Amino acid sequence: MSRVERLALYIALTAITALAIDGVLPAMPMIEADLTPAPPFSGAQIITALVLGMSVGELVTGPVSDAVGRRPAVIAGLAIFVLGTILAAMAPSFETLVFGRFLQGVGVAGPKIGTRAMIRDRYAGADMAKVMSIIFTLLILVPMVAPAIGAAVAAVTGWRGVFWAYLTLAAGLGTWLWTRHPETLPVERRVPLQPRRLARNLAGVVRRIDVMPVVIATGFTFGAQLTYFAVAADIFGELYGLPTMMPALFAILATGTGAALLLNVRLVGRTGMERPILAGLVLQGASGLGLLAASALTGGQPPLAVLIGLGWVGFFALGLLFGNLNAFAMRPLGDLAGLGSSIIASVSSLVAFAFASAVEMVAEGPVWAVAWAFVLAALLSAVFILLAVPDGSRKRLLRTIGGRR
Repeated sequence: MSRVERLALYIALTAITALAIDGVLPAMPMIEADLTPAPPFSGAQIITALVLGMSVGELVTGPVSDAVGRRPAVIAGLAIFVLGTILAAMAPSFETLVFGRFLQGVGVAGPKIGTRAMIRDRYAGADMAKVMSIIFTLLILVPMVAPAIGAAVAAVTGWRGVFWAYLTLAAGLGTWLWTRHPETLPVERRVPLQPRRLARNLAGVVRRIDVMPVVIATGFTFGAQLTYFAVAADIFGELYGLPTMMPALFAILATGTGAALLLNVRLVGRTGMERPILAGLVLQGASGLGLLAASALTGGQPPLAVLIGLGWVGFFALGLLFGNLNAFAMRPLGDLAGLGSSIIASVSSLVAFAFASAVEMVAEGPVWAVAWAFVLAALLSAVFILLAVPDGSRKRLLRTIGGRR
């Protein structure tokens, strides 16, 4: 397998998570019109159910891949994803579709976590950093194009066709991986599943005051983005009457995250992680406050240009926060980095699910939901991050607000 083919496979396996979320957004109005969710179900659960499933799958995939190898773990995840996809594609009711999305989330954790492990197995040091940089840069494009792809498929085949496309993609990736990519974890390096040892290490990570508050803060940040995903169809389709423009408008917002990710590479090298995190929290909070003010003045429907402009700032903030918060949480874990990565992914997904579900449930409208999500995520993340650092580091962190080191 050539280096180019290997990178292409890693990118495709990693991208399936974003495609599973972003690709279905334009089809959500069709799904709701066809299956008509009734309380306690809502259209937002098309998105949040997948993230809840991810929180389960992410916790399991890491230890399983360490025990049986990377390829079997990824293939098993893709198989569960396919099962959930079939349930969703053939769903006779909204409840069945939501359960299918949950299974998709459990399954998509396989390629998400397993691919990272394969990269760690195969590369080290500067080579690993270079590979991750290439993959991360190309993945910026996925949220920009996934809604357009989903809209095109749904326009031709209906909303169920989007799920059949997911099935085709997952089956193709599984075949590609199994026939072309060798196992990267030798038998002698595998770690048998030992429940007591796993529970002991899990407890050791969870008890760390310098880790778990940052993990929860990461969940709030993801929750703010998830809230937008959950209500995007309501905002552009129902509130503004622009369902066909949704992919283009979403792509504009996604450029904010992409720009921040590219800028962050330079910022972290010069200033460390603290300043980009602070800048992200300030921008996220300011974006949310701006949306709250605009919503209050316009009855929950600010001018589209204002919504997109402030939303772009909020998405830019997300780009500064995601990678830095994850690295901030991973920094103290050392030998527990593998398990720590699974716990960070799982707990942050669970927090994001709970946060987005709560905000969407109590907000007075979809724009209000996004506004409150940005404000609350910024405030709560700041509080939990401060809990995670010792007094001396906390003072240094706070001094960076004034531009002092």
